[in-house]
Amino acid sequence: MQVILRAFVWDFLPETMPSTFRRFREEWGLDGISFVVSNPSKLLFLPNAEGEKLRYADEGAVCFRPEKSWYAGLTVMPVTSELCDRRNPLREATDHAKAAGLRVSAVVSCCYNPLLGKLHPELTVQNALGQRLLHILCPANPVVREFLVRMVGDLVTNYPLDAVELEDLGYLSLTKARDLVTDLTITPAADHLLSRCFCEHCCRAALERGIEIERVRFFVQTELEQFFIAPTELTQLPLEWDLWEGLIEGEARKVIHMRMDIVSSLLALLVEQIAHKHDKRVHVEGHLLPASLWQYGIDRHKLRELAHAVEVDAKEVAPDRLPPYLLLNRQVLGDQAELWVRLHPSERFVPNRQAFLSQARACKEQKVDGVVIVGYGSLRRQNWDWIKEAVALLKG
Repeated sequence: MQVILRAFVWDFLPETMPSTFRRFREEWGLDGISFVVSNPSKLLFLPNAEGEKLRYADEGAVCFRPEKSWYAGLTVMPVTSELCDRRNPLREATDHAKAAGLRVSAVVSCCYNPLLGKLHPELTVQNALGQRLLHILCPANPVVREFLVRMVGDLVTNYPLDAVELEDLGYLSLTKARDLVTDLTITPAADHLLSRCFCEHCCRAALERGIEIERVRFFVQTELEQFFIAPTELTQLPLEWDLWEGLIEGEARKVIHMRMDIVSSLLALLVEQIAHKHDKRVHVEGHLLPASLWQYGIDRHKLRELAHAVEVDAKEVAPDRLPPYLLLNRQVLGDQAELWVRLHPSERFVPNRQAFLSQARACKEQKVDGVVIVGYGSLRRQNWDWIKEAVALLKG
């Protein structure tokens, strides 16, 4: 079983990277490390980072220097963090990690990018009310698709990566925004309605398939306007395929399948760039309940065909409930893709050390292919011992 640590480049100072990464390999027993490519928040509190403990940065700024030739002719390119003014943090981190004998991967957020969305609103999701969701890029937009393909090409060409981990792939939701403030209770169904895209590219794709997309948009708009007055029957219902595909006399089913085809084709383009052209592994973010993937436009059958591994996040799952979820994912993936699990050694998500180790034990008993342990500089130092114990358990 492979065990890797997910961390920020902001966790490490260049001068201490060699010794820290050797310690990960030789003392902690880790097989690899994955670096988050873009800033996930406007403010990071990293009490055990080797550099600054509080870091303010634009949400979506990247920690590497893009090679401009990769983005020639595009109207958009990655926005760099202020860390890149004098150095290339991702270059330093990946080179030192590789020299220490660790496998190295980069975590790429695909369709979640508030920074790019604000700079280029035309790339974002436009809901049934005509409003742009500036934190979500639309996967049907040809510029977004080309941008993502070129960015992963930039990364796998210029950095010593063994894999790319694709997160936030697909049609995301309004509540993905981390700073959302509202007095409404936004149910999963209401979130789904609020976040459906009717931009020109999605509408064009729908019309090419003979979908009555304006009828679908009007239905969603009307439902939302009623929801703003009082909770409606539809917004209180579970977000389940069997219910939602039958809406609007079957037009909703056509839209669902269109979205899955759009996301599947985008994933295929990314796999072509990462795996076929550059012989690197592709890991894709999945879900503990794979039957819910359609909500994001992900076809679980295409997912297992295209990805080397599917990563599911178990951060808030009680240890005794984890095995059925893993068994379900294994049944869906079969032998076509590996199953990896993300664990979080933090009291934010698990009550104590024993609960975390029980999660790790469940992963071992279910014979998952790999475990990603999330956190380093953001953890208490005592939780580093949790990581070392989990690695010993998983590999013992």
